Amino acid sequence: MPPRSSPHGLSRVLPLFACGLFAIIGCSSGSGSTPSSGGGSGGTIGASSGGKTGSGGNSATGGAVGSGGATASGGRTGSGGATGSGGATASGGRPGSGGAAGSGGSASGGATSSGGAPGMGGATATGGATAAGGRGTGGAAASGGATGSGGAACTPSCGGKTCGSDGCNGTCGGCPPTQLCGSNGTCQAPSGSGITIDAHAQLTPISPDIYGVAFATEAGDDSYKVATLDRWGGDAEESYNWQKDMNNSGGDWNCANYAGSGNGTDTFVQSNMQHGMNSLITIPITGWLANVATSSDTTYSAALGQPLSFCNYPQLSDGSLVPSAMCCSAIGAQESVLVDKGSSALDTSFMGNWLTHFVSTFGTAASGGVKYYQLDNEPDNWQGLRQDIYPSFYPPGTNCMDYAVKIASGTQAGVTPNDDLMNRSVAYAATIKKADPTATVLFLSVMNPDDMINLMRTECGVGTWGTSQTVPYSIDKSYAMAMMTKGKQYEDANHQRIFDCLDTHYPGAAQEMWTNTFSRFQGWIDSTYPGTGICVSEYNVANDTSDVAATAKQADYLGTFGVMGVRLASYWTTLAPKDSNQNHVHSHAYNAFAMFRNYDGAGASFGNVSVGAASSYAGLHAYAATDATANPTKLWVMLVNTGTAAQSDVTISVNNFTASGSAQVYQSTGGAAPVAAAAATISGGKISGLTVAANAVTLLVLSR
Repeated sequence: MPPRSSPHGLSRVLPLFACGLFAIIGCSSGSGSTPSSGGGSGGTIGASSGGKTGSGGNSATGGAVGSGGATASGGRTGSGGATGSGGATASGGRPGSGGAAGSGGSASGGATSSGGAPGMGGATATGGATAAGGRGTGGAAASGGATGSGGAACTPSCGGKTCGSDGCNGTCGGCPPTQLCGSNGTCQAPSGSGITIDAHAQLTPISPDIYGVAFATEAGDDSYKVATLDRWGGDAEESYNWQKDMNNSGGDWNCANYAGSGNGTDTFVQSNMQHGMNSLITIPITGWLANVATSSDTTYSAALGQPLSFCNYPQLSDGSLVPSAMCCSAIGAQESVLVDKGSSALDTSFMGNWLTHFVSTFGTAASGGVKYYQLDNEPDNWQGLRQDIYPSFYPPGTNCMDYAVKIASGTQAGVTPNDDLMNRSVAYAATIKKADPTATVLFLSVMNPDDMINLMRTECGVGTWGTSQTVPYSIDKSYAMAMMTKGKQYEDANHQRIFDCLDTHYPGAAQEMWTNTFSRFQGWIDSTYPGTGICVSEYNVANDTSDVAATAKQADYLGTFGVMGVRLASYWTTLAPKDSNQNHVHSHAYNAFAMFRNYDGAGASFGNVSVGAASSYAGLHAYAATDATANPTKLWVMLVNTGTAAQSDVTISVNNFTASGSAQVYQSTGGAAPVAAAAATISGGKISGLTVAANAVTLLVLSR
């Protein structure tokens, strides 16, 4: 089926967000971009929504969840097929040169039918920070990264700490912008006013892989100059058939199958390796994969009364739309193939062969191959996105079916959807570790942080399901905790960690992550499975090519990720989208990345060890880093003005770092690329008289 005219490689902008779980506030809805760019409207967290220029957004008619509140009815639109030039598919599609080899390794890569590969043995690797400040490159972090094949285990412990080190090169959390991490591992307000820097506080590694993007491999896209990681993921890759290089964006794009040109993931990984970026690959775990390319726009016209291209967009002549669900139901599962029947007969061999292919082609993560794998994508949205295969996957497949009730028929009979996802996650994670014990596995990967509590919390609303449905999970006994318990049980039995990073998408604005999302996640981890990391494999900033404030908002994200010890973060999608002339241009988000990754135009980067930084100025956030935990030679101070007014006469007090000379200064104002500014005088450990423009970012670099 010929693809419709669609945004190139940018299928989703701001999805339907939740404003519930962690008392997240500040949700507002706004209109997206023009119809041609596929922008969406709907609830957002802390920012008005809207599509990127030239990108394909999400359609979300639902609002905030609140305390279990309104259900969300919006699926995504504007995503999907490849552009006419043969480029990337919109829902995080494949590069135009694209797909995995059709053969793919031996048939020995799968897990056993009982739910996972046999134990690999060996204690978790002790790992350690790399010279760049992150966790071991390709290896494991001592605080719960990928499991190695030997070495002594380090047992992380926070013991009531809310910030600082966990004793194993990981973090117990970070402090909000107004506080410093005290010697007892709790956040405290510093004495005095202004900005206070303490080079002896926090002292946790900043992972280099928080500077990630997605699908940034197209010729002319230079995101790699400021990014460290590239993700192959998104809605379309939930159904990716690596042997046929074919995917399906579900309700994002008619539920039609689209074929690439044959080497999608191989080309993707090769490009990333050439540009020095790590790769994050999505491993589908539902068992249902795209199998036959949808042949024509009119194949299902008899059932729909319209061509498939009239699902969601563009409009019919009368202004109406064919609902996406109708298109998906018309296609059903007839163009898909089932390679794993689930909990009753787990068979991960199809994906196991793919993993074997990756390792044989590119080597292990420890030797420079694929470093990260994530277990599918947004399971909390499967019911809304994949209405083609959902009735066959979890019969009867009704909307908001009770995930705590056993399925009555089909291959999944006798198992609850909640348990099935856990069983699949354990089996596929074990298969990944069997193929590459040094790889890092991201799990859950929910679209809405609220759904870490209960998978259907956001979409269906806890408390609105009716008395016949059960809600077995709560904020203090969450689904994420149950999943981590499964992972710990596996490790206890097999001496191998298979779940490395609790992964979410769209965690809210930076300010909300401090006190809600990440702090809640960290509490679950500390009480259930210490050493598990936190990842954010999808997020972005609204209107990143048109709103100059996007640079400061994105810089705030990157600073927060560093302080909170996030192991991986991946921006959706590229930092250099195409303009109306099909030329790649730097977004304002690109310039935020540049402030951390290339502030002098010659590759200079922000430090790799997070140290204490607190600000008493409203809206002016400070982030600080050094180049070493002990005896650092450089100190970086990043000032992010998230407000709409300039901050003048700013004072910075520097403790436990004696700088020589003056501080180098770099600035991004008006959303522009970093430029050098006049040096700042250091006197008595203080820098005074600084001005930071509205929605601007200022970096000071101090040297001994």
